[in-house]
Amino acid sequence: MGVSKDTVEAQERFAKENKLKFLLLADSQGDVIRRYGVDLAFGIAKRKTFLIDSKGKIAKVYESVMPKTHAAEVAEALKNVG
Repeated sequence: MGVSKDTVEAQERFAKENKLKFLLLADSQGDVIRRYGVDLAFGIAKRKTFLIDSKGKIAKVYESVMPKTHAAEVAEALKNVG
C-alpha cells in the first residue's frame, strides 16, 4: 500500500498512469503520515517505506528510497518477514 498527501483523484490518476498493482491511500489531511513520523518538506511527505510484519509490527524502515530499484529491494526483504 502507498500513502501520500495527494487527493483521491490524484492517487487514482497516478495509479492508472503508472499501472500500479497496489493500493494507494489518499491522506490529504496527513493523519497517517504524522502517525508514522514521516517528515514533511513544504507540505510534501518525504518518500519512506515501512515494512510491516504479519503481526502489524514495523519490521524495517527504509529512510531513503530509490524508486527504480526499491520494489525489488522490498520484495527481497519480504521473504524474511514473518
